[in-house]
Order: sequence, then structure tokens, then C-alpha cells
Amino acid sequence: MIESVATLGSHCALQVLKGAKDEGFRTVVVTKRGREGVYRRFGFIDEFLVVDEFGEIASEEITEALKGLRSVLVPHGTLISEVGIERAERLGVPIFGNRWLLRWEADRELKGKLMREAGFELPREFSSPEEIDRLCIVKRHGAAGGRGYFLAWDKESYERGVEELKRMGISGKFYIQEYVLGVPAYLHFFYSPLSGEVELLGADIRYESDVDALGRIPAECQRGIKPGYTVVGNIPLVLRESLLEKVFELGEGFVDASKRLVPPGVIGPFCIEGVFTKEARFVAFEFSARIVAGTNLYIDGSPYSSLLFGKPVSMGRRIAMELRKALDEGRIEEVLT
Repeated sequence: MIESVATLGSHCALQVLKGAKDEGFRTVVVTKRGREGVYRRFGFIDEFLVVDEFGEIASEEITEALKGLRSVLVPHGTLISEVGIERAERLGVPIFGNRWLLRWEADRELKGKLMREAGFELPREFSSPEEIDRLCIVKRHGAAGGRGYFLAWDKESYERGVEELKRMGISGKFYIQEYVLGVPAYLHFFYSPLSGEVELLGADIRYESDVDALGRIPAECQRGIKPGYTVVGNIPLVLRESLLEKVFELGEGFVDASKRLVPPGVIGPFCIEGVFTKEARFVAFEFSARIVAGTNLYIDGSPYSSLLFGKPVSMGRRIAMELRKALDEGRIEEVLT
């Protein structure tokens, strides 16, 4: 029987644990030593498991502690970036959502396969820098929060960007994707296996350093500036209402595709990330198969969650509501892996 909700002390832990407390669960944070002071400031966190590195969540000591607390773990981006897919898949505690889908988020080839299966319009991909014939964005694999992304428009600019990252201590495999001009939109969805419904709970725009600072610098002074894409915060976005039909089609297409390719499919929160072009087409360049940090904007609810529930419902609370309903109906195995 699940009695508590646990998560890593990072990313969106506060809204996850506040939502769990609002639904009557005990709350557990696994936090790095030195960071626990932040979480002790909030009275809705009941238990603190302090580690030196987040990877220790896979250790026998922490796993047994979570089992003793009868916890379910809510995954977020830090689980992917700092614990890793291999250890996340082997964690000996129940996870809310489909833990197998996290690998498809982190692997660019699997990610593209699922997005094509969902019927999304995608930017062109380039398998080597020699193929680059237009403005592209070069990305690292995994959940890096935009750190290490750069623009390239030919082989030479790509190689310069890679060399600069190496000097910063950033290396690894890179992914080259056409840069599609449009308004960025990060669409927050929740799929309930209990009701079979896809819910839109919010949308945001990421605020990235220092590409979003360029607008404050006159064009003649921008020469030589190489913008970065590290996410430092999020800006709320309310979509034009005529776009919502397309948005729901995107969410439903993703749910159906995930069921076919990664059974049992997506469970709970996910995010589809892309841009709306001037023709109002949505070109998708990413998805996240778990809660995203942009939902932190809506701890007191979003316009969409207000329309659905008539009360403040964050994504964190929506997760807890699903857990509570599953427990009450004896269907908890349908929302855990």
C-alpha cells in the first residue's frame, strides 16, 4: 500500500510534494547534502533523506528507506540527467508513470521514432555536419536543461561550436536539428489511464540565457556574441483558443503512439515541445515523458486546470489526485511501473 510520495530535491520537487500533501499523503524528499536547508523552509515536507549525490537513490540504503516509508517515486528531469536511465529503470521502488518511456525521452533516435509514430511534424535532422545547409541547432543528448546547445549553419560553424564546448568541459554525442522559426511553446499534458482522458494543464515558454538577452543589445553591438540556451526560468503562456483543437490532437496522438511502442504507454504528465510557425503549424522538436519544470508556474493552478477542476490544481497535485483515485478504486498497479 502506498502511503507517501517521494521525489528528488530538485527541478519541481516543491510542487510535487505540496500537491501530495494536499491530497493527504506523507511526503519524502531525497536531497543533496547542503541543499536540504531550502526544503526545510517548507512545512509540507515530512521526511528528509540526505545524500551526497543523487545517484545514491539507487543504493540499497535509500531504496530500503523508501520502501519502509511505503513511497512511490515521482520522476523528473534530474532523475534522467543525474541518476541516469540504466539506474532509473532498475530502481527497486515503484515509480509513478512508465519508467521505460524515460529511455525514449533520453535517446534521440528513439525519441524521433515515437514522435513520427505520433504523426508530429518534425524539423529536418542531419546525420553529420557535412550535411548542414541551413541554420541548425545542435543539442546534447538527454535532459541537459539547454546547457551546451549552440547554433550552426555549416560544417565549419559546427566544428567551432564543438571545440568551444570542449574548452568548457562539455563533450559527448551531439544531435543536429533544423532551426525552425516560430514562437516556442511547451505544452503540459496529463494522461489518466483511470479515465482514459488527455488533459491540457498548461503551457509555457522557457527563458534561456543568454539568447533571450540579445533583444536588449542593439544589432550593431551583437557581433561576436555566441548565445547560450541554458534554461533559467519559465514564462506562462495562454494559447489562442483556436489552437486548442490542434493541441489536443497532438496530446492524443502521443498517447496512442506511446501505447503501441512502449506499453503500457504514457502515464500521467508529459510535455510536447516545439514552435508555432507564422502559419500556426506546430513543429515539434522534443517531448518529455514526465513532469517538466515549466509546470512550476502553476502551483496555484493554470487557466486550463481551473476550467477542468474548478480549484487550484498544479501538475504535482494532479499526480497525487491520480494516485489517490487509483488507491481508492483498487487500481494502483495501472499507474505505477
